[in-house]
Amino acid sequence: MQHASPTPGSSRSAVKSLDTRSILGAALDGQELSSAGALHLLGLTREDDLHRLREAADELQKQQTGDTVPFETGCSLYITNLCELSPTLYPYSRQPGDAGTCTLSIDEIDACLERTNYRQTERLYVSGGGFWPFLQIPGLEAPNLLKTYTRLCGYIREKAPQIQLTGFSPDEVEFLCIVADRDERYVLEMLIDHGLQTLGGNGVEILHDRVRQAISPKKASVNRWLEIAATAHRLGLPVIARMEAGPLETLQQRVSHMQQLRRFQQEHPGAFSEIIPQMWTKAPPQAALPVPGLPNCKPQDRLKLSAVLRLFLGEAIPRQTVCWQPKDEAEAQEALQWGANSLCSTDALAYHVFLSGSRPTEEYTASDFHRLITETGRIPQPASYPPSKKS
Repeated sequence: MQHASPTPGSSRSAVKSLDTRSILGAALDGQELSSAGALHLLGLTREDDLHRLREAADELQKQQTGDTVPFETGCSLYITNLCELSPTLYPYSRQPGDAGTCTLSIDEIDACLERTNYRQTERLYVSGGGFWPFLQIPGLEAPNLLKTYTRLCGYIREKAPQIQLTGFSPDEVEFLCIVADRDERYVLEMLIDHGLQTLGGNGVEILHDRVRQAISPKKASVNRWLEIAATAHRLGLPVIARMEAGPLETLQQRVSHMQQLRRFQQEHPGAFSEIIPQMWTKAPPQAALPVPGLPNCKPQDRLKLSAVLRLFLGEAIPRQTVCWQPKDEAEAQEALQWGANSLCSTDALAYHVFLSGSRPTEEYTASDFHRLITETGRIPQPASYPPSKKS
């Protein structure tokens, strides 16, 4: 059955029925998926219902973005694992004096950038790694944290001018504001002037204050996170919307995250350039306050989340990107049948500090992406980005 595409700018009534067939059919007919409908879909477990969900997300994705799949090779560069925001969700955070503390030197950063050049990386995600006010990069000394970050951006832009420089997050910008005693406009303008092209959204977890308090009480509140994203949008800096789901939040709180993103994008059209969903399949052992009785997430839950994001957010944020590593190749391909429409292969540089396991030995090229995407019946297309304001 061919469903009519929604008319741009027209008002849509929310889907109110909690019958799976009715919810999916109405969403395909252009009605806005309600929060109750999204919650119902996230709770589906029957195989026939999941099959219907996948088919609906796949069809809606094709209606919204067609058969073309943008792709890129990406790397994440973490500078330090020192972090003042203890406790956090991540297993690599350290305090001074702890075993395993690490801060990359400029020579180590050079080696990482050389690797991005030979593997023809399109995008580099750069982050302070932790939240540490006294960060000094050996060989790139600066008088304060803001200068350290801006000099780092300028250094990367000079060494790798071809790369899309994506970095930091509203949380990191808020930390910089506090440390530098400046407002977010000043901080963001400094980063943009030194070559930052996209605000990364790393570490957003779930935009629900109760969850954020449990994960890391010192992180920015939801309202503050969105204020900084709004300022970035006014300055012409795109923001990546992330969602890091897992066993530490309820399904209702996941829906709250989606609500926050949709409302924000409707109020600030085009602010979020894409959404990247990720999911912890089990709670990290050091996580502060796991929700009692909440089961670990299953791999299937990741695909279900992608599908519901497409139905709930696809019109507001059409590009949904799967960031994956070589061992997850099959899952990345499958996600393209569950609402995702963009691929980014990523490898964390300085992985030996921040991630467990060994470095992937397989380097993905354009021909590999062409193979992965065409095997799903889609059309591969290299991702394109606007030039840096400071080349």
